[in-house]
Amino acid sequence: MMKMTRESFEKGMRYAKATHAIEGIYLTADEEELLWQHGSGQITDEKFEKKALELAYKVIQ
Repeated sequence: MMKMTRESFEKGMRYAKATHAIEGIYLTADEEELLWQHGSGQITDEKFEKKALELAYKVIQ
């Protein structure tokens, strides 16, 4: 997996946040941090999926 630089991550996040906002979808700080950890190689795919599910369950409860 290719690790992202902080600069490329921020550029991608600006685009993703803008396009999602059009649909009324917004990321929390925790979700953004999780995406950064995964994109930069700090956590594995398995850990990313586990934490993403935990965050999703918080939203629906």
